[in-house]
Parts: sequence; structure tokens; C-alpha cells
Amino acid sequence: MNAADFSTNRHSSNMHMTMHMASKHTDLYFNDGNIILLAGMSYFLVHQGLLARHSEVLDELMRSMDNTPTLEDRPVLTLPDPSTDVAHFLKAMYDGISFVTYDSEGFPTLSGLLRMLTKYKVHHLRNDILRGLSHYWPTTLTQWDTREASVTGQDGTYTPRDSLPHPIEIINLAREIDHLPLLPSAMYDLTRSTPSEAAIGFVSPFTGINVRLEYADLLTVLKGREQASRFFSTFIVNNLEGRQPSRWCLRRKDGHPVNKRTCQIAFEAITFELLRDINGIISNRTSDPLYAMAEAEQMQIRDDLLNSEVSPMKTCEHCRVEFGAVVDAAKEDFWKKLPKWFDIDVSPWG
Repeated sequence: MNAADFSTNRHSSNMHMTMHMASKHTDLYFNDGNIILLAGMSYFLVHQGLLARHSEVLDELMRSMDNTPTLEDRPVLTLPDPSTDVAHFLKAMYDGISFVTYDSEGFPTLSGLLRMLTKYKVHHLRNDILRGLSHYWPTTLTQWDTREASVTGQDGTYTPRDSLPHPIEIINLAREIDHLPLLPSAMYDLTRSTPSEAAIGFVSPFTGINVRLEYADLLTVLKGREQASRFFSTFIVNNLEGRQPSRWCLRRKDGHPVNKRTCQIAFEAITFELLRDINGIISNRTSDPLYAMAEAEQMQIRDDLLNSEVSPMKTCEHCRVEFGAVVDAAKEDFWKKLPKWFDIDVSPWG
């Protein structure tokens, strides 16, 4: 990579003025350092050997330095990156990434750091952060279910925006750093918003910046949303509408004709409930096929808390277990299709 892409040491007429106006960083300034990194109006006195060990790009840049200006009798390498990002970048190389958090508040730091680690090819630290990020934007259904449970309150209310970065931020970051495995789950997350919300974007409460998708990604998300909706509609038609009780239904031999149809009636009630999506509205999870399919099973074991009566959606154990296997298979099939729906080549997936 050409040194000119990163350093303006030989080309900036304002170099000397900037150097003398810049302030040294209060933390990342080591008296025994042997090179100064200048970024914006801050400079960092650090160790050339450590930089070279972590980053082949910085190693190449430092080797190509010649007739460079000096500050405090050390050579100066100017980086075109924001000083805050450079500070986090250096801190990660010196101290590790324990300061990185994966919540919405920590996202500006995380995203800036990932861009730096990608640009300067610090592969091991980049991989460590991506591994942590993958717990919340995963490639497996099991991890997704764990993630969803972690942002669901005891009352069943789903509030991911209170703790996790917005999926638009994740999609944009994944594109910038060219890490495609983050995209399918982030795009699916966004499909659960309305099309207008996905198009308008959102204002970050931490930066005040309006964050929006690129037009091509917006179209991809909307197309994937349609595919997910079709899958769920087909699931209802094939597995719930007119569903008969299990061959081993415990109520099959009941002499009372109404009791004999209890499980069949329950499936009809579940179908109606899913079409109304009342539970999705209450829990803030509308347009969420994975949740709705799982909810179709959970309805069968939940009491009617409002009326303190036996729920009309309760089936016998055999019918519930048999339907549960159908739900599990459908969720796995749904998850495996996400990359194709969003036109993303990710391997391995699922």
C-alpha cells in the first residue's frame, strides 16, 4: 500500500504549523517512545517496534519515511484519521480491547476502532472484536435465540434498541469493513421495522447524526422482508390452517364431541391469533416470523392470564410436541434462507 495514501509528510504545506499547534495526548505518550504519530490536532509518542509488530501497513509506512520532519527530536508520521480513532487504535495495540463494549453507547468507539484495525491490517485484534460482535449479529439460529432472549424483559417486552446498536449501523459498518457475516442477521433485524422506518433511517442519540442505508441495501432489505413474509404465510397455510390433531392425541378417544376436538380448536385459535399478531404488538415484535413461529408453540402451554381460565389454545402434550418439531424445522429452514433472500454469499452459515 502506497505511503502517500496515509501520510502527507512530504506534501502538506501546513505540516509545520499543525505540528506546533498540536497537543500531546495525555495517556498515549511514552517518554521512551521513538516515533510520533500526528492525527488532527493531537500527537502520540509511541514505539515504532510495537506498531510494526501489530500492523504491516504501519511497518511499510515507517520504512518509507525519509526526510520527515521531527517533533521533540522524533520523526513524525502523519495519519489522516480522526485523533479519537487513532487514540482507540493505539490503546487497543498497547492494552488490548477490554475497553470495547458492544452496546449502542459503545458503538461509536467500536466502529471507529474496527475501521482502523481493518485499514491498517491489525488482523488479530480485528478478529477478536468481530467475534464479540457476532454474539449479537450471529450466523447461527441458536446464537440468535440467545441474543433475542437477552434483550427481552421479564414481562416479555422486547427492547433491543435500548441496548444494542441499530441494525442500520451494523449494515453500514459491515459494508465499510467488508465483513459479510454480519449482514444477514442485521438485515433481518431491520426487516422487522416498517419499510418507511427502514428508508428514513434514524438519528443516533450519541452522535446526533442521521444514519441511513445506501439505496442498494435498502432495496435488498425490502426484498428480503417480502421473502420472509411469504415464508411465514406459507408456514401458516401448510402447518396451521386446518391442522388435524396428532395420531396419538390424548383427546381422540374422548366421548364428548367438543372435548374430542379440543386440540383442533386450539390450532384454529392459534391460527387466528397469529394472523391478528396481537402478541407481536404487545411485546413490540410485529413482522417477526421467527418470533411468531416460536410463539405459535408457546401459546399451547400458556394460561389465559386475562380471564384466569384455561387457554383455548392449549393442546395436549402429543399434539404440542409434534407441532413443536414442525416449528423447529421451519425456523431452521427460515434461518438458512436468510443469506439468499438478502443476496449475500456467507459461508459457513447456520
